[in-house]
Amino acid sequence: MTPAPVVNLADAFVLKAGAVFLVSLRDGTIPARGDHPLGLYLNDCRHLSAHELRVGGATPRLLISTETTGAEGVHELTNPDLVLGDGGILPLQTLRIRLELRIDPAGRLEERVVVDLHARRPLEIALELALAADFRPMLAIRRVVDLPPPPVELKRLERGLAFSATTRDGVARRTTVTGERRPSSIEGATLRFGLSLSGGGREEIRLLYDLDEGARAPGAGRARVRVPDPATETARDRLAGGTRVRADDELFNRVLRRSLLDLRMLRSTLDGEEYYAAGVPWFCTLFGRDSLIAALEMLAFDAQIAARTLRLLAERQGRRTDAVHEEEPGKILHEYRVGEVAALGLTPLTRYYGTVDATPLFLCLLGEHAAWSGDLDLFHELGDAVAAALSWIDEHGDHDGDGFLDYRAGTPQGLRNQGWKDSDDGIVDARGDPLAPPVALIEPQGYVVRAKRAIADLFARDGDRETAQRLRSEAAGLQERLRRFWDPRRRFYGLALAGTGALSSVLASNQGHLLWAGAVPGAHARDVRDALMSDAMFSGWGIRTLSGSEVAFDPVGYHVGAVWPHDSAIVAAGLRRYGFDEDFLEIFEGMLEAASLAEGYRLPELFAGFAREQSETPVPYPVACRPQAWAAGAIPFLLTVGLGLRADGLDGRLHVRRPSLPRWVDRLEVENLQVAGASVALRFERPVAGRPVALTDASVDGGVEVLLESGGSR
Repeated sequence: MTPAPVVNLADAFVLKAGAVFLVSLRDGTIPARGDHPLGLYLNDCRHLSAHELRVGGATPRLLISTETTGAEGVHELTNPDLVLGDGGILPLQTLRIRLELRIDPAGRLEERVVVDLHARRPLEIALELALAADFRPMLAIRRVVDLPPPPVELKRLERGLAFSATTRDGVARRTTVTGERRPSSIEGATLRFGLSLSGGGREEIRLLYDLDEGARAPGAGRARVRVPDPATETARDRLAGGTRVRADDELFNRVLRRSLLDLRMLRSTLDGEEYYAAGVPWFCTLFGRDSLIAALEMLAFDAQIAARTLRLLAERQGRRTDAVHEEEPGKILHEYRVGEVAALGLTPLTRYYGTVDATPLFLCLLGEHAAWSGDLDLFHELGDAVAAALSWIDEHGDHDGDGFLDYRAGTPQGLRNQGWKDSDDGIVDARGDPLAPPVALIEPQGYVVRAKRAIADLFARDGDRETAQRLRSEAAGLQERLRRFWDPRRRFYGLALAGTGALSSVLASNQGHLLWAGAVPGAHARDVRDALMSDAMFSGWGIRTLSGSEVAFDPVGYHVGAVWPHDSAIVAAGLRRYGFDEDFLEIFEGMLEAASLAEGYRLPELFAGFAREQSETPVPYPVACRPQAWAAGAIPFLLTVGLGLRADGLDGRLHVRRPSLPRWVDRLEVENLQVAGASVALRFERPVAGRPVALTDASVDGGVEVLLESGGSR
């Protein structure tokens, strides 16, 4: 899945609302030249490929840029030294140039440019905006498919421009740019406005970008148009409806707030159901694994999106055997895209099922959702999907009959590796060589153990004790068979079994997911902990995807040495599940500190796995998504786990087990926590610096009991 390195996305500016998103440089520029993914997109198609602002013929200098609610942003710019038409010089920073951008409720981009003159003498100067559109789909920009851009027609309007093209799927796509005032001139695709500024004066330019995915050309059928979500809320409005958290440390509050705003930004709608799009810009669409994990991370903050994600994926659950798309009955989708590439069928990745872990994760999330919602309604509603998913695990997910979930690509265009580390070199043996298929990764086996136990509990509560007992027995049997992955010499589980039956005994973060799943016997838990928290694995910021002691290790390798926040969060949650609270807290604090040093307090998809001693800040991975859903969910998830919140809504209880907080946070309040229809408020305090955190107050509006537990694990 790793795209070609074309720009450093760590420096990108991002806005998103619904199906529309904008990615530019920090100064608002979308360069007209160069191979890059920057642009203004609708439904994965780039409707604006260039946006270059010039004042007096020069590009303004960036002072600062801010992304406020996710749908709005501001760039504060100023002028360089400018040679004027009369030969005079306009000194540096004489102009204040404020560029405001907003995606409105109709999915249009609103642009406002305000120019203030900080000089006594009047000034005549030109403001120019050079634009372009190429209507290329993201999969073509990523070079997944070879699809030349369509011929683009440029039409001059009285107050702007219109770019249009009929793409190869027969859809007429259009970008219309209109100003409140008429441009002084239009040259090609450049709008020119003459500014007349008195001393201390101001001029303002307003533009509106309409994106249209219209009807297909005659005879080509009907277009599929998606309406973007509203983007009118303030930042406070966007967070007011869910769980609210406030700590006595402002930096902590800012990091958490950025995470929640990013997840709000990544909310997208498909067929009336909301989900978290995986990440901007590469994966701004539905991904089974990503959307499920992000929803799971956010259960304590918004359980409704979990239900909507489950419905959406159940609707697209595999129905038939299709080797090209790797679809099988009961299998949960990996990736889904709309638009030109999908309509033309140029790659199976537009409706692709090549994932071994989304199906058990679907069941895990359903079980967790029931615990928070306190009812079996969704379990009943999705009963057929549950049965189909369990059947896929038992009947289709094991290609060589050894009792483990495995994968092998069904098409040359598919993914070679089909766990969460799905890059070609992500799963290797001790020599650094890829494994021969079918490959049985360690962590999906743990997911199946957790999934079957969770669904067994739901069947038991629904009165079907026979099915519940069968599923529990199957989970126990699979956990017992995991002995095949254990390496007694290195004292940890191996990464995977190759198709030859050989164990890849390399140390990676995957093994930590077994702890989260509760699939590690107590006798092995400390050995797994020791391996994960070794200097070769823990960078100081987070858990590396591959141990620094392995041959294939590369600190800037996508899946072979870099640190992924969601991965570290799952490992940390697993450590806490087995009682390793200090190790959990070390990872939690490392993640918080990494976020506090990131641009805008935003955790990226991943960052390099260099040791903390080697760099004062985490080293960015150049083409990581920012924001990315399961990375944004890492901090809310770690907070939920750290506070020891475990919902048991089906029994009307909220358990608070061994609460803990980062060392620099002494007080934290939680409000409007939703459990089984009740609203819960909690206060956590550290009575004395350096001492454990205590739950000092709890109030409930509804029929839920809060239980404080001091010990226990798993």
